[in-house]
Amino acid sequence: MDTDRLPVAVPRRRAIVAGWLAVLLIVGLVALVASPSDPSGQLATESVAAAREVSTATTTSTTNRSSSASTATSSASSTSSTTEVSTSTVAVLDAGEPAEPPPQDADDPAVVARPVPQEQPTETLPPAPPPPWAASRSTSASGLVSTDIGCAWDLSAGGLDAFFAGRVGPVLGWDYQHVYPLGGNRYLWLFQDVFIDQSGAAATLGQSGFVHNAAVVQEGSCFRLLHGGTSGHPQPFEDGSGASPATWFWPMGGEVHNGRLQVFWVKMVKDQFDPSPPDGLGWHPTETWLATYDPNTMARVSFRPAPNSGVTPIYGYAVASDATHTYLFGNSFEQNLAREGGYWNGPHSATRVYLARVPRGQLLAQPEYRTAEGWTTDAAASAPILQRHWAEFPMQPRFMDGQWVAVATTDGYWGDWFSMDVALDPWGPWTTVEARPLQPRNFDPRRNTYHAHLAPWRDARGNLVVTVSNNARNMLRDAWPDPSLYRPMVITSTWAVPPAPPPPTTTIPPATTAKPPPTTSPPTAPPTTARPTTTTTLPPPSTSTTSTTSTTTTSSTTTTSTTSTSTTTTTLSQLAD
Repeated sequence: MDTDRLPVAVPRRRAIVAGWLAVLLIVGLVALVASPSDPSGQLATESVAAAREVSTATTTSTTNRSSSASTATSSASSTSSTTEVSTSTVAVLDAGEPAEPPPQDADDPAVVARPVPQEQPTETLPPAPPPPWAASRSTSASGLVSTDIGCAWDLSAGGLDAFFAGRVGPVLGWDYQHVYPLGGNRYLWLFQDVFIDQSGAAATLGQSGFVHNAAVVQEGSCFRLLHGGTSGHPQPFEDGSGASPATWFWPMGGEVHNGRLQVFWVKMVKDQFDPSPPDGLGWHPTETWLATYDPNTMARVSFRPAPNSGVTPIYGYAVASDATHTYLFGNSFEQNLAREGGYWNGPHSATRVYLARVPRGQLLAQPEYRTAEGWTTDAAASAPILQRHWAEFPMQPRFMDGQWVAVATTDGYWGDWFSMDVALDPWGPWTTVEARPLQPRNFDPRRNTYHAHLAPWRDARGNLVVTVSNNARNMLRDAWPDPSLYRPMVITSTWAVPPAPPPPTTTIPPATTAKPPPTTSPPTAPPTTARPTTTTTLPPPSTSTTSTTSTTTTSSTTTTSTTSTSTTTTTLSQLAD
């Protein structure tokens, strides 16, 4: 390893000790998040702030050293590939805290080596008896190879974590899991970069076949693998408009509407050079496509460019619907940071989250885009609804039980924190109700964590079930001989309710008395004056409008004046639909 090119020289032992001290202090703070006596989220918010202070205190010296080397590193990384540096200021509805780069360990920087493997095994395997799953293997009418890969003991975090920790049938390892409800107790899982060995003889990733995506149909707690090609030569579940070693398709968000499953796919292109650590991965997205499937057979019905196929950002990075609209969350999905001037030239484009919408289920319609003022059909006028962290903010939202919930891994490959946010509306305000260190399975220092994805169900206790990708920091060195390092883990997160919006600021005008008109009664009758009555009625709470209504009724006997005033200070992130 060429340590002269690494930006930080931090003794690994010191970093580990400091990290564990931080964990011990944070455990007590994060425990407050789950407190049932804190329905408003006040304790959760205080816990998040305190935890961040502990983290900052333990990494200050490392960060200072990191910053001092940023100029040299950015210059060196720019030679890895064509550099596209963005220095423009972006208006963000909720910009969050000022971003700082997570410190990188000089002995083990994030994303050291993650190559694009060959599709077929590089080693010849000896003959082996048929594996246990061979008897269940079949080929569907649409040409998909179907293999039963077993059952989890239940759909809790513990049950799923135990299932994904081991080899599941022919699958040795995979990542970037997405889960799509199909109806009833059926779900589709789509994975990226899957190592498949139908022979059962492979023990390493180099002995296994490789596809850029594969599907798993879940029925109850049992799972069935689907991929193209044959058992001896697996091909991707979705090869899109034509895949090759230099181009491929990865799954994004999707939903079932009108009896059809629709999934957004992003076309990836391999860059000519791999960036040096910690500048990321040697590929980038170029186009967004929309596929339609029969949810019963998973046969493909159509595959076409998305209405907004440009990738700045990818709309459809995550997809979720409420009663009236389907929302397309946007992210650049740029992980080759050398294309943006290198790791230290942040915050990077993938830290910004955008939002578009279409009428519910009409994913082929032209979207509206969220701006600071509301909605527009002009994609160029869109504004990010959130910006957080340094390298990326891979936010994965869902609409669950009448509210919005989102999970994320802070800075993806480059970070080691987990966060959960809740909101009443998809454009926010989003409130962080949980933030904590995210350790890989078995606290293995060879692994990193990324892509937290929320399952579309809650466990028996009402908690959220969250899948998290794991991989070796140095995939060639560590995961190639030990595929167990390259398998998702599953954690749980406590359900939380978004805080109530602040009450409006209401001004009540002073009472007024109207003078009655003169009377025309006979002179023998004494003049009479009816005492006027003033009634003031407060309007219901309002979050986005300012209105004034005044009605005055005058008669010879009674005058009624009704005044209603509502004044609300509305931030950009609280704009109503």
